[in-house]
Amino acid sequence: MPEFPQFPQPQLLNGRLYWTRSSLEKYKGQLLGKPFEPGPDFVESFVPSGQVGKEFGFGRRTLGRRVAATQSRKTDLVETEAA
Repeated sequence: MPEFPQFPQPQLLNGRLYWTRSSLEKYKGQLLGKPFEPGPDFVESFVPSGQVGKEFGFGRRTLGRRVAATQSRKTDLVETEAA
């Protein structure tokens, strides 16, 4: 079974989840097998969770599962480093 790229971790701002545009573009590039190279006119911005769901074509529950998976990996890494 092929390995899928790691979904980017969100930022928590004012109680809401946001992703940086560059992290989403890198993830899309990994899915398509193309590297992300920002152009000279690229502006970094924060993308709200609703927009992320629309861009990837899945709902809030699937988005929640992806976020939970990134959080569990983060916890696993901390526990592994502590051991």
